[in-house]
Amino acid sequence: MSAYTAEPVRMRGSVRGLAQAGVLLALLVLVHHRTFGGLWTTWSTNDNYSHGPLVPLTALVMVFLRWGKFQVLPIAPDSRGLGLIALACLMQVVGVRADLFALQCWSLLPLLFGASLAFLGRARTHMLAFPIAYLAFMLTFPPFVMNQLSYGLKEIAMAIATRGAEWLGVTLQRSGMSLFLVSGELRVENPCSGLRSLLALLATATLFAYFQPGGLARRATMMLGAIPIAIVGNAARLLLLIVAAHYRSVDWATGVFHDVTGYVMYAVALASLLVLRSILSPARSEDGPVVERFRRRAA
Repeated sequence: MSAYTAEPVRMRGSVRGLAQAGVLLALLVLVHHRTFGGLWTTWSTNDNYSHGPLVPLTALVMVFLRWGKFQVLPIAPDSRGLGLIALACLMQVVGVRADLFALQCWSLLPLLFGASLAFLGRARTHMLAFPIAYLAFMLTFPPFVMNQLSYGLKEIAMAIATRGAEWLGVTLQRSGMSLFLVSGELRVENPCSGLRSLLALLATATLFAYFQPGGLARRATMMLGAIPIAIVGNAARLLLLIVAAHYRSVDWATGVFHDVTGYVMYAVALASLLVLRSILSPARSEDGPVVERFRRRAA
């Protein structure tokens, strides 16, 4: 085929691909418009999911960084994607009928994977796999899961912080999630469980892991490292609040100081992730080809 005839064929293929993508997007909005609305409401009203709007933008950036390689991959539609689409539709129907919003949200992932496989094929879906899977960080979990996680994180933070405060000479008595100090009662509510920072740090660490040079073990360590960093950081923040309440007052500790320590400890946690990434990055002399592959991926 000559260059004169190949160019129109490629153009027709691009137009057809855009048309298919447009139809898919229209169907996605039609079927999931209530789910998208519920997600936006959750992101806007629930602090635990306040990072949600940044997740799809980050996924788009991932695709953009590899767009050049994505375009040269062959388009080979795979009918097996229809099974995933059927599964997503079933999850959506069950979620709506049973009023399970989390199930409606999670149906987006098999839908996107299935649509990509059905319209684009395995090669392009393989390249899109991580950005699509990353969208999980914008989705919600069932309330009972969040409540259990929140309670468990509060227990850990309380145990560490009270031990540390007693070691520093603070006089206190614990009853459940309340601490009785000389200056008054300090109660640890759900927003202080550290769940919000844990979810945000996990999303950030997973992004770092995607660009982490080295093997799978290094990337898994990078991602999972966010968990102890978030837990220790929240316990350290609670310890600061207890010490401040002891030496100043409960009102002072739960005022501006409470908000400032939240931002400071999150910044420290992000810095800790960067340090961990630096430690896990292989030396250039030992893993030159791996680093080079990482650079090509980000290019």
